[in-house]
Amino acid sequence: MNIVAHGLLGAALTPKKQPKQLRWSIFWSIFPDLPFLTVFIPYSIWNSLFVFSDWSDLPKTIFYIYGITHSLVIWGIVATVLLIFKKWHWPILFWLLHILADIPGHTAFQTPFLFPISDFKFSGLFSWDNYVISTLSHLIPLIIIVSKFSLKPKND
Repeated sequence: MNIVAHGLLGAALTPKKQPKQLRWSIFWSIFPDLPFLTVFIPYSIWNSLFVFSDWSDLPKTIFYIYGITHSLVIWGIVATVLLIFKKWHWPILFWLLHILADIPGHTAFQTPFLFPISDFKFSGLFSWDNYVISTLSHLIPLIIIVSKFSLKPKND
């Protein structure tokens, strides 16, 4: 799932009655990819690697950052600390949803969801790069967003 689809999913699943949480829902939906992209994009531009032959061409730092932000272990630690210090806000669940959506949908670039305690990665069940799946991952949340904010309840 790409960063746009993650953001749309967060927006689609945010309750209509909590519009102030919408920006946080979108932020936490895309958060896991932001640190990765802030390193990957400049590196790619610098090295003209927008068409690279293999993920192994990339520096290890990129994979380390990806491991941190896509780890259920790290998410669990952060969530626990937030709960202990009474700083919990429900939109952080969208970070978890991002990880859970990436695990089955990443085939070539697998999600290290048990980082740093294990290198185990699950070879996805499908690929978000598939045209039909990618289209649906954008279209379905978009339809939900449009219907949520454009349909008015009937007056009884």
